[in-house]
Amino acid sequence: MVPVFSRKKFESGKKKLLHKGRSANAYLNIMHYNNTDWVIKDFNPCWGFIKWTWGTWMVRREFRALQKLQGVKGFPKDVFMMDRFALCYQFIAGTTIREIDQEKLNGKYFKKLEDLVNRMHEHGIIHLDIRYRRNILITEEEEPYLLDFQTSLMLSKFPRFMHQWLKNIDLSGVYKQWQKRDPESIDDTRLKLLKHSNRRRKLWVLKGYAGIKRKP
Repeated sequence: MVPVFSRKKFESGKKKLLHKGRSANAYLNIMHYNNTDWVIKDFNPCWGFIKWTWGTWMVRREFRALQKLQGVKGFPKDVFMMDRFALCYQFIAGTTIREIDQEKLNGKYFKKLEDLVNRMHEHGIIHLDIRYRRNILITEEEEPYLLDFQTSLMLSKFPRFMHQWLKNIDLSGVYKQWQKRDPESIDDTRLKLLKHSNRRRKLWVLKGYAGIKRKP
C-alpha cells in the first residue's frame, strides 16, 4: 500500500504517545489524519544500531505478514510502511483481554478467536505470541482482533510435517485463556491439545519476546 502520510507529516502532526518503547521495542503512537486514527509503530527514536538493524527487520517482517491478511476481518487493515523504521495501520477501537471484564470472555468469544486463528493459518501465517494477552483485542461488538505480528512466521518457510505443530502453538494460546476464563465451556479435545502443547513448550528455546519472558 502507498504510504498515507510521510515522516514529515507525522512529525508535524498532532499525535499521542501510547507506549514508549523499551530496549529493542518500537514507540507506539496514535495520530488523527484525514478523518482516520492511525497507529504508528516507530523504531526511529530507538538507539541507532537498534533501529537500523532490529528495527528495520521487524518493520518489514510485520508488514509482510499483515499484507497477506489484508481484507480479512480481525487484523489491522490499510497497513503501510511510513518509512523503513515505522509501520502504520488503522486504529482498532477495543480493549485487550488482559484488561477486559471476566464476563465478556466466555466460550462464545473464544470460539470466535479460535476461528480467527484458523483463518490466519489458512493465509499461511503463524503468530507465535498469542499467549501474550495484550496481543488479543475485543471490540465493543465482542469481536476478536489479533495484534503485533513481529514474531510471526510464514508457514511456507517450514516443511509440511511441522505445520500442525506450529499452528498448535497459536491455538494453545487461545485455549490457555479459554480454560482460565471460562473452564466450563472448553471441551476435552481442546484441553488435550493445550496439555500436549505445554509439554512441548518446555523445549522451546525462545520464550516470550526475543527470548525474554514477559508477563502474559
